[in-house]
Amino acid sequence: MSRADEAARRETLRVQVRLDALVAAIGQDGDGRPRPEPERRLVLDAARSALDRLADPGLPAAPPGAADATLLPETIIANTYAVRERIGRGGLAEIYRVRHRDLRGDHAAKILRPDRALDPVLARLHVSEARALMGLSHPAIPRARDLLRHGDGRAVIVMDLLRGETLAETLRTHGPLPPDGVAALARRLAGALAAVHAAGLVHGDVSPENVMLCGGAEGATLIDFGVVRRAGEALPDVEFAGKWSVAAPEQLAGRPGGPPADLYALGLLLAAASRGERVGLGRDRESALAARASLPDPRIDGRLGKVVRDLLRQDPGARPDAEAVMQRLSGTRLSRLAARLTAPRGAYPHPETEG
Repeated sequence: MSRADEAARRETLRVQVRLDALVAAIGQDGDGRPRPEPERRLVLDAARSALDRLADPGLPAAPPGAADATLLPETIIANTYAVRERIGRGGLAEIYRVRHRDLRGDHAAKILRPDRALDPVLARLHVSEARALMGLSHPAIPRARDLLRHGDGRAVIVMDLLRGETLAETLRTHGPLPPDGVAALARRLAGALAAVHAAGLVHGDVSPENVMLCGGAEGATLIDFGVVRRAGEALPDVEFAGKWSVAAPEQLAGRPGGPPADLYALGLLLAAASRGERVGLGRDRESALAARASLPDPRIDGRLGKVVRDLLRQDPGARPDAEAVMQRLSGTRLSRLAARLTAPRGAYPHPETEG
């Protein structure tokens, strides 16, 4: 046996001895007694996490978690996802960046805050959000990948990881969007709402905080389906869900609000994007009712301005639906006119095909 072969044999034996010791440590405590199953799983997860890092030297080190984060870096969820860092926190839930331990891909994981997790209404809404996202497919809606359970029983929604900032953050730091950006935002979000409404659902909280700009207005994504509901139905055990500042007049009158309520909120959002500031329309029912008496100028001209003003009509039946908003802003009629002007003689579209 050559010296190289002998060295390889010795190294293999050393690795085998260490692995045997690791297996023994996972199954038994320091006194040689079998570990309880929950403890054994924790030790196994820690060992696997260390092996994951050895197998992938390029894996970035986990950043320190926020002081008040409820899931620490390297926490394992359902033996599948390793927590990397917290990337968002709201009044009800937290968002973490997690990494699939086998596939190495990064995702976002949404979990209720511990102080909210015992509320049965919120727990039910959290699961309803996962069901809604799994039934929707649109480029401007994040895809839900799975619904898992953390060790403490909290449901975890695993979805696509979005990179960017919210519209609210953009308006605070950079001011209003340019007119073409507002138009792109309108088309993109109208498309998302069309998909939501076609599924018989209402988003219920269309606001600048719930729109992510992933690469600009063209990549706008509607997020936070935490109060999603069936169209025309109120959420059980919830008097009002969403934000008073974006509530439609019919919601302020005590009705659940269907798809037109989402379109009213879209009109307010587009006005905010054009003005560079939130359109302040109240923090409770009384102040919101008073604010609806005289809406501020959205500061949008042309065809888009007309669409926004139609979205903000008091009568929900007078507002265009999401499909109509897309059609009115898509330039379809202009493109057909250009086709007619450039088409060879005898090739005009049949009148019944024109919108």
